[in-house]
Amino acid sequence: MKGKTGLLLLTCLLLNPAAKSQASDEKILSAPARVVQQYYRINPFNKEFSNFLSRLMNDPTLTDTTLHRKTDSTLFFLEGNYTTHRPFFFRAGQVKVLLAERELTIDSTEDFSTVFLYQLVGYAPGGKEGVQDVKTEFEKLSRQYKRVFEISSSRELKSGQQVYGEVRDFYFTNVFFPILTLAWSTREEKENLVAITVRFMVYNNAAYLPITANSP
Repeated sequence: MKGKTGLLLLTCLLLNPAAKSQASDEKILSAPARVVQQYYRINPFNKEFSNFLSRLMNDPTLTDTTLHRKTDSTLFFLEGNYTTHRPFFFRAGQVKVLLAERELTIDSTEDFSTVFLYQLVGYAPGGKEGVQDVKTEFEKLSRQYKRVFEISSSRELKSGQQVYGEVRDFYFTNVFFPILTLAWSTREEKENLVAITVRFMVYNNAAYLPITANSP
């Protein structure tokens, strides 16, 4: 079930941010790099993308790895469990990393590009204590990165009237997808998780963000 829950979080909606003052390119580019530097084991923003992929695929601390290389009919996907990497403040029983390439409509002409979702998921034990662990971590992360991004929006995950999680997206107005998504979720007293998802595109063998020009 853990793999399915992680994949579910990958499908978070790509919402359009409301109009607001535009940040500098330097601030935008540094935001996801800061998140990755603080929580992820391998950073795609400070090296060639091919080098990043090689290091991630061959990381000796990854186990139970699933890898689907990009082909003419399929996009790249990697998933694995860390044996030693524990970046969260609560004691995670398991930490999973996912790197998944997804199609993305880039304009009204319905042209497609691809975006990479780089996700880190921490699992806490089932029960009330585990729920509190992931909610506390989620709120800490939200406070920490709310100051870094221009806009944030949140939505509850609900089954009927029962709330079982929350998703919060973080944006800059001149990037057309949320760069960062934070989420927590609990399922039937069996599984509690918190997830960090960073999005980026790849151009000329480098991770980048498609920043639109500032209005005059």
